[in-house]
Amino acid sequence: MKRIFLYFSIFVIVVLLDQFTKRFMLESVGLNNSKPFIPNVMQFLVVQNSGGAFSIFNQYPVYFKIIGVINVFIFSYLTFCSVVKLSNFMKIGCSLVLGGTVGNLIDRFLLNGVIDFLDLQFINFAVFNLADVFIDLGVILILIEWIRKR
Repeated sequence: MKRIFLYFSIFVIVVLLDQFTKRFMLESVGLNNSKPFIPNVMQFLVVQNSGGAFSIFNQYPVYFKIIGVINVFIFSYLTFCSVVKLSNFMKIGCSLVLGGTVGNLIDRFLLNGVIDFLDLQFINFAVFNLADVFIDLGVILILIEWIRKR
């Protein structure tokens, strides 16, 4: 029971941090505006993305809603179902992926697109948000544990 509370807490914290930072950036920087953070390294560039990573397929936003909802069911099951026997490390990874997915889905359903604001200027990379970071961290944890168990 304590572990389920841990996974749920991670999930909630990820969603709240993601939503807070997106709303803060929208209010303080504004949509389609930028603000320097670390010169030539990173800036805050607030954009709305109706597609996937690197704005691919933005003409099909409904598909990303469907994929997101499917991911919520899958990762909720993996995280909270006691029938699924995964390590704590893997369930923490699943909690991170679940929280990030829900954070981005909130934007997709309420704003018809995900708010991104982190722009790495030292490389040519897509603008992203904290939900994306948590999803990536969760996948990395899952992969590390999967490789370790092999």
